[in-house]
Amino acid sequence: MRVEFATEPGHPGKPNEDFVVAGPTTLVLLDGVTSPADNGCKHGVNWFVERLGSALFTHSGGRPDRSLGECLHDAIEDTAALHVDACDLVRPDAPAATVVVARIIEDRLEYLVLSDSTLLIEGEDDLTVITDDRTDVIGGPLRRARDAHPVGTPAYLTAHQTYLDTLRAARNVPGGYWVAAADPAAASEALTGTLRLSDVQALAALTDGASRLVDRFGLSDWDGLMTVLRHFGPAELLARVRAAEASDADGARWPRGKTCDDATAVWALI
Repeated sequence: MRVEFATEPGHPGKPNEDFVVAGPTTLVLLDGVTSPADNGCKHGVNWFVERLGSALFTHSGGRPDRSLGECLHDAIEDTAALHVDACDLVRPDAPAATVVVARIIEDRLEYLVLSDSTLLIEGEDDLTVITDDRTDVIGGPLRRARDAHPVGTPAYLTAHQTYLDTLRAARNVPGGYWVAAADPAAASEALTGTLRLSDVQALAALTDGASRLVDRFGLSDWDGLMTVLRHFGPAELLARVRAAEASDADGARWPRGKTCDDATAVWALI
């Protein structure tokens, strides 16, 4: 793989809770789930995503005998062991992350997607979009109810709290949605697959701060996004996202919980 990526925090001077690492055959992308400061972990989301992402890259790149689901299981277990004695990891708002992994082994491409980051796989004549929509299935109706109110009004804030409380209660439970936190059982809930390497020309991995150009703002489709990546690169994609956000700073056109979000785009030519 020839890999190029760009990543930016949602606001200058604030930590970027996305994490990306890539090598010749493996790429890993995580999007840390925003949580309150009092989340039971004294280390914070950045610490968590850096360690989980590094462990996942090590397992995925170094253990071709293990499936990507098994590698994620092991990485979650390893990361939890680093702070289980010092932090309360059973809380529903403990640090967590979405996950995308792609790995080349011999003549095949393996992938894993957990939660609402997006993987795009481009073949000669088609484009496959892989994302785990369970977060939106649960939270989408509540988010749309929230967004019917002007941003910052009492009605908006009340609806937003209902949205957050509902997502927190549905996280990593049967019938809910799944993210990589402290329970390695979440790995078995990931979307996984294998393709013949000869059928893959390129791929892209996006956190939701980058994919919002398509799935929130509707300013492009997935084919158009891949064209931007192919001809102009990931930094240009993020620039277009930031321009859209700046044009609607009050959220009147595109109601959203975060005016600007951490954003990462990865482009890989196979």
